[in-house]
Amino acid sequence: MGDQKALTLESFEEFRTHPWVQNLVPIYKRDAILAKYAVARLISDLGSISTEYADKNGYAVFISIEGRVKRIYRGIKDLSGVRFSCPYLDEVRTTIEQWVRPGLHRLGYGTSLQAAPLRDKDFLDAGNEHGYRSYHFYLRVPTDVDIYGNSKLCLCEVQARSELQHIWAVKSHDLLYKPGTGWQYSDTHVQEDMRQVSNSLRAADQHLVSIRDRIRRVGDT
Repeated sequence: MGDQKALTLESFEEFRTHPWVQNLVPIYKRDAILAKYAVARLISDLGSISTEYADKNGYAVFISIEGRVKRIYRGIKDLSGVRFSCPYLDEVRTTIEQWVRPGLHRLGYGTSLQAAPLRDKDFLDAGNEHGYRSYHFYLRVPTDVDIYGNSKLCLCEVQARSELQHIWAVKSHDLLYKPGTGWQYSDTHVQEDMRQVSNSLRAADQHLVSIRDRIRRVGDT
């Protein structure tokens, strides 16, 4: 067992110090700096959109806005990720199309990225096999690269969901995937239980939309 562990560590060290990997390190560091700026700018601009929405409609359109710089590249080289949640399920798509994309387009973002593999992915209604529900789309965020005002568009993945779907995603990460404290594979019912929770929250989302609409109808009379 000790020899196997030593071999694993040695293999990792060989990989880490390989010239090809070392050549990528400065590229990653540079791109990570741009990605960090892109996340901060997108969060700030989404906050401005939420303020504009609140001024017009009387309440904020986002319950939460969060972002991070990813530790590794994915196949399409997106290092930045942002997610936001809306108060009600039916507001997610309309907020994206009527507020987020138009508002960010005016600020110089790339907002119409529909070529593979950057097409929108809609898991809001059916969810995936694990019960995860969200709407994924991509943006290109303008990032300053020098003191002369030159900028580069940094690719960012955005996840949008309802407040209840966001709660499920947070708990799912904590219960199933968090290192050291997550799901043990010996309990084969956990994933099905989480799917059932997701389905229940989906039903609750629909009920809340219905209740909201009834209240608004009464207020309009």
